Amino acid sequence: MEFNVNLKKIKPSGIRKLFDLAQGKKDLVSFGIGEPDFITPTHIREAAKQALNEGYTRYTPNLGFPEFREALANKLKQKNKISVTPDEVVVTSGGTEALFFAFYTLTNPGDEIIIPDPGFVTYESQVYLAGGTPVHLPLRGENNFHPDLEELKNCITPKTRAILLNSPSNPTGAAFNEDELLAIAQLAREKDLFVISDELYEDIIYDGREHISIASLPGMKERTISIFGFSKSYAMTGWRLAYLAASLNLVKEIAKLLQNTSVCANSIAQRAGLAAIRGSQDCVKEMFTSYNERRNVLVKGLNEIKGLSCHAPEGTFYAFVNIKETGMSAEELSMYLLEECKIVTVPGTAFGAQGEGYIRLSFATSLEDIKEGIRRIKKGIEKISSR
Repeated sequence: MEFNVNLKKIKPSGIRKLFDLAQGKKDLVSFGIGEPDFITPTHIREAAKQALNEGYTRYTPNLGFPEFREALANKLKQKNKISVTPDEVVVTSGGTEALFFAFYTLTNPGDEIIIPDPGFVTYESQVYLAGGTPVHLPLRGENNFHPDLEELKNCITPKTRAILLNSPSNPTGAAFNEDELLAIAQLAREKDLFVISDELYEDIIYDGREHISIASLPGMKERTISIFGFSKSYAMTGWRLAYLAASLNLVKEIAKLLQNTSVCANSIAQRAGLAAIRGSQDCVKEMFTSYNERRNVLVKGLNEIKGLSCHAPEGTFYAFVNIKETGMSAEELSMYLLEECKIVTVPGTAFGAQGEGYIRLSFATSLEDIKEGIRRIKKGIEKISSR
């Protein structure tokens, strides 16, 4: 019996491979999991409890509660400078679903979607599932994994339908500046391309940088699907709640996908999300302060280990560490650190061919674990050097 041919194009997750191997091992220090180690803030959890008690246990409208969509539209106008109406906002069951809806809505068989390499693992898979062809835009370490406009131009063909942007970026931590986004926007307009903008890490950006949404730039709102979420900003990964903003003609098509897949995002999660958006943002700032402290400790510690080098991430809670001087491949070193040092990392090749020579470390973990992890990594790298 033949299964869907598009599924045959999808590779097993390189992230899950390491996690599976780590199962059952004791005394591990994990830099692998890409989720906040904080519990969801109290006022958000209390709103969920209240929603349960008030009977918010039924289906919601496909696109989300109107009150919630209105609050999200206001946030997008005020914070992201994207002028949208509530009718142009769609609530989804997590960022992954929002991404899939974007790819599926825009892609016809044979269309090409430009995705970053290295980039989040599901981008390539979802393009295949939508019937398209992923085209990899190399993001190079010597450019701190920022896009090169000429290389982007070289990726464009008559079959190109859209460009996927992820800033701040998982796994590299790169945060694109206004000049870069303006140049990409101009290219998208000239070539009549859509942009899918993955902005889930918008609140985790360092050193006074400003997060800029490409849909806020001239002529880009109509050709951009912007994706935001609650998982990273509010420590709500398990709630599966995100949202996208798009022009009304795209929203009408996305509604068809919702009606025939998940129907609607979880009703209780939506009420919790409303409390998150409307409530105090001090919790977001407090978590950011912790990430910033951890980032500084981790980057300093890694750069003091001979054989490793690490550019300070500009956003997210990931360090993308250059391991080339060790003489080992990304997968070899990740396996070595797991087996010999009881350290969980993710090989850069899990995110694309350009990730060779790098490993990803998540610093969404305690300072104590970060310091212990640095100590173990240093000892393990020293053993390699002495061979």
